[in-house]
Amino acid sequence: MNVFTFTLGGILPVFLLIVLGSLLKKMNIVGEGFQKSASHLCFKLGIPSMAIVKISVLDFHQVFNPLDIAVVVGVTLIAMVLVMLFSLRMKDVRQRGSFTQGSYRGNIAIVGLALILNLYGEEYAARGAMILAVMLPVYNIASAIILTLPLHGLSVRGVLKSLKNIAVNPIIWGTVIAISLSLLHIALPAPLFRLLRYLAEMTIPLALINIGSSLRAEGLKQKGARALGAAMIKLTIIPAAGTTICYFLGYSTGELGMIFLILGAPTAVSSHIMAEAMDNDGELAALIIMITTSLAALTSMVGLSIIEGLL
Repeated sequence: MNVFTFTLGGILPVFLLIVLGSLLKKMNIVGEGFQKSASHLCFKLGIPSMAIVKISVLDFHQVFNPLDIAVVVGVTLIAMVLVMLFSLRMKDVRQRGSFTQGSYRGNIAIVGLALILNLYGEEYAARGAMILAVMLPVYNIASAIILTLPLHGLSVRGVLKSLKNIAVNPIIWGTVIAISLSLLHIALPAPLFRLLRYLAEMTIPLALINIGSSLRAEGLKQKGARALGAAMIKLTIIPAAGTTICYFLGYSTGELGMIFLILGAPTAVSSHIMAEAMDNDGELAALIIMITTSLAALTSMVGLSIIEGLL
């Protein structure tokens, strides 16, 4: 098993698209106008389409595994609350939501499942897909709340404004539609589903190029330490906590590896899209994605090696 090779193969295209975005900015091919337009396009069309394409075809009655779901959702939500409380120390309220979201929202679909399939086989990949089916709506709804509340506070007026923003959030609506289609076993017409799939497939490359184009050397100096802190929470603390719980629940080596890779996946690209579109600190979100993507191969190799040594 060459964990490093598999992990690097999964994240290298992601990293190279970020680098491409940075190069395009230096060549003046993309600029601030592109960044705003790309963020809104991904936010209003791309991620909602992705939610519908990925969730609507799933049968929640078949993909629900209570123990796996309880551990991953529980650890994620507890970590989210703890990090959110910690973020209250930050003076810039726009950084609080970006920092919190970057600390818990993982790139399960692109990186996590691919690694599980390559390292542990189809059975564990199927269990990982079960977890993803539940985590997608959890991520989307939780992120909408996390990115809204710090900006408007907990006053009556602030809560009402936050609820309004959440109610009109296109990602929330995409998730609700997707879950409804899944539960009611309704298949979209083929041309419409194909259109949504095209929009979904466009989202990740466009978002990664946008991330690269939004990075600044000054931003790395000013926010790099904060981004690295969020990355350490995402890549080490959260997966270690979830894997430890599963170890005491009697999980096998493969099951522990699956949980570690799901909880320890690098921060999801969609976290930058949501942060940027919802007036949070998009640059901090982009830095967290870049750092977690860069370090994921190393942390996965170390984590899985420790798991192999325990059992």
